[in-house]
Amino acid sequence: MSTLRSLSLGVGFALAAGAASLLHAPAARAAEEPLPFELAPPVVEDMLITPTPQSGEGNALLQLIYAKGQQLPAQIAFNVGDKPVALRRDDKDPQLYSAAIAFDFDGFVKEQSERQQLAGQKLTVPTFVGREFRGEAPMAFLDPETLRRQIELALPIRIPFPVVFGPPAIVRPERSLLVVSPSVIEDPTRTFDQCTGAGNPSGAWTFNTLMTNIANQPVTGVNPADFVENWLRQWGSTQTINTFPAAARAQVINQVLNAWSRDSVTGKLDLKKSPLRLLAIVNRMDLRTNSAYGGGTAGEGRFVFGVIRRNASGSCSVFPFTVILEYGIPITGCTNIRSYARQWGALGTLTLGSPAYNSQLQVITDRFTAANAAPSKPNRSAINQVRTNEFLQSPWELREFAIARGATQLTMTTAKQTPHHSLNNSILLGDYIFEFGPQILANTYQVPLLYQGQRMLTGAVPNGPPQLFWNGPGAGNDERNKFSLNTCNSCHGKETATNTFLHIENRASGTQAVLSKFLIGNGTLASPSTYNVTDPFSGSNRIYGDLFARQSQLAALQNNACLSGGVFHEALSVPLLATH
Repeated sequence: MSTLRSLSLGVGFALAAGAASLLHAPAARAAEEPLPFELAPPVVEDMLITPTPQSGEGNALLQLIYAKGQQLPAQIAFNVGDKPVALRRDDKDPQLYSAAIAFDFDGFVKEQSERQQLAGQKLTVPTFVGREFRGEAPMAFLDPETLRRQIELALPIRIPFPVVFGPPAIVRPERSLLVVSPSVIEDPTRTFDQCTGAGNPSGAWTFNTLMTNIANQPVTGVNPADFVENWLRQWGSTQTINTFPAAARAQVINQVLNAWSRDSVTGKLDLKKSPLRLLAIVNRMDLRTNSAYGGGTAGEGRFVFGVIRRNASGSCSVFPFTVILEYGIPITGCTNIRSYARQWGALGTLTLGSPAYNSQLQVITDRFTAANAAPSKPNRSAINQVRTNEFLQSPWELREFAIARGATQLTMTTAKQTPHHSLNNSILLGDYIFEFGPQILANTYQVPLLYQGQRMLTGAVPNGPPQLFWNGPGAGNDERNKFSLNTCNSCHGKETATNTFLHIENRASGTQAVLSKFLIGNGTLASPSTYNVTDPFSGSNRIYGDLFARQSQLAALQNNACLSGGVFHEALSVPLLATH
């Protein structure tokens, strides 16, 4: 195998691949079980594909050269398309793993030809390390004529990382990633506005319908109105989450629950008059797991609502209170996931807010919002969690709710990746960031319930004022920054300079929600870019632009087929564990 290794030109293309070696750097030691490969795939240093036309086990030999310093088994389960294969370690070269696979060489040549055409348009591909922008590189491709000769002669083909990552220009973010246009989110057949009375109270995108589907009364026996009231009443008393108290929030009860219209006969909440106005429909396929290494979840789809109230005078109050319904997309397998990505992408060809667009968007969202969309999950609902961002009283606070396995109601749970605020600047937190620094830089860590015998994850997450950022003694600043950025409150505050605490703000009827710079940078929703942030600890410059990154990710997902470029794209894809 030394001849094939000599074809490896190192990791000179790591920048355009998202600096894979930095993203995946293994830890020197770990105090907890490592994450599975579908969440934290091993670092690939180089990739080769060789035609094997005479082989009976496929028509190609796939070779992945993994970076040194990783504890890898002798055999790695790997999916090519939707078929599992076994990557086996070479006897003489412990970094080299190989498997006979079925590969679509014609499809790969076609993909590279299309990339060549895009390169001719001077398109560039952004590079992100985690969520931080590092620059742009020219559109890369393998010369199609050279490829054809290599295939004809059955020569090994080295796959540089950049030739499977896509330019963002082919994705229309305002249509395929983050939909906030009033022509969609005030669709009179699918939404309803309690303040204006406009729309359909039982429309597909109303809070009424979505919560009714989650409660799924025919299966669970839970009345949807009771389901919503039980959720809201949790603000009325102190909750204990991972031993930490989450104090009662009386204003949620007074201004929301007690003001909610009730059915005159049953006395239950009238969900057809839900005081929640749709703000956005969000595609978060960037949160999918790695389908090549045994995962295959398609990420999330989200509905963002803002709390409102119709006053006795007829005026309408818009509250600093948003609710996000975050669904796991119940689609698995490379073929299905990429087909679904193309459905999102195809929305970019339709006129935003037209009957055809809104109808097709509902087809896409029904996949995860419908009752019984996920038969193996609680209530047979695809809902992952419900998150709230609320400032009806000080301090501003974020909470997370989920349906526990075996249960039927939403209950408060720990907020992902966020310790209790009392641990900020503590030795414990400094120890954690130091010990798991490589995983934090690679975004392959999960903050545990318990660390060094002390509780960490919290439920209620205060967000100031004043705003805070996370730190601990001995933490390196890059590690500190990545950890802090992934917490609920710093992502909505100090680390991203989001002074309103909201990435999608509540809105008045007929208007479009204001979006944070973390989402659109110094650009617009239709053409997002990046923006500079001063690191709150070191004073150094950070560059973010989340929708800009998501554009490129969706482009790569929909343009690499499972049996051609998708093989290499999946080998390199690192899930984004920070889900804020």
